[in-house]
Amino acid sequence: MATQCGEIISDAVPDHPLLNGRKEIGRGENTIVLDGDAVDGQERVFKILSSPTDYAYYTAPDRPTGRHFPTVYADHGTVGRSSRGFPFHIVEVEKLYPLPQRGDAAELATKISSSYFDACMTWRNFAHDMGRIALHHLVVTPMDWTEAIQESLKALETFSSDYDALPDLIKADNLMMRKDGTLVFSDPVFME
Repeated sequence: MATQCGEIISDAVPDHPLLNGRKEIGRGENTIVLDGDAVDGQERVFKILSSPTDYAYYTAPDRPTGRHFPTVYADHGTVGRSSRGFPFHIVEVEKLYPLPQRGDAAELATKISSSYFDACMTWRNFAHDMGRIALHHLVVTPMDWTEAIQESLKALETFSSDYDALPDLIKADNLMMRKDGTLVFSDPVFME
């Protein structure tokens, strides 16, 4: 059965020595997340990616990097194909955490998500390009972002444009945090 846009991927975890016996801790439309090991005190996860856009977001040489983007430790190659026909890529990344209901990261995420949603509503007549225009709106409209957030939004806009990706800053799991409370754009793009 093919996964439809918006549905959680139903594929089984592929058989691979790096993945076998690991606990599944999350799923999305194009991603399965398995618990990884802690290396030098840094917890990691294995993301099994079935979207070329997600794979590029984590591994492309020109992908967004910096304080508000996930740390990628290794690209472990491919293993099989998803029900959507794309190869599964195994990428080892830092473990991120859901945002709490309160705190600096939650407040920042709420401001980003609500500002992005408001911009989407402003530009909704542009249908397909609404999300890209809304992201550009966040980049160019003075909103008292920190310099790091401003740079991250610009990097995300550039990536979205260069890779024909659609941004999504509304969905809860697309903005997560590190244990130290740093907001991270964990999965903010999807395929057209």
